[in-house]
Amino acid sequence: MMNLILFIKQVFNVYLFATFFIAGFYESVFEPKDLRKKGLEEDSKICRNIGIAYLLIDGIMYIIIKLLPI
Repeated sequence: MMNLILFIKQVFNVYLFATFFIAGFYESVFEPKDLRKKGLEEDSKICRNIGIAYLLIDGIMYIIIKLLPI
């Protein structure tokens, strides 16, 4: 478990945080609107859920990295 946490701390840096945040924000705000215009309601809901999942993962990883003193 400790090795996994150390690996995550090494991999999760500012660039990965920014990538997840930008992708999650785009997927949850802008992309569903475009899909709805094309008539793809179900795909729009899936896309919004994926974006929200990216944002949640990003937030959880940020909290883990900042709270653990390793």
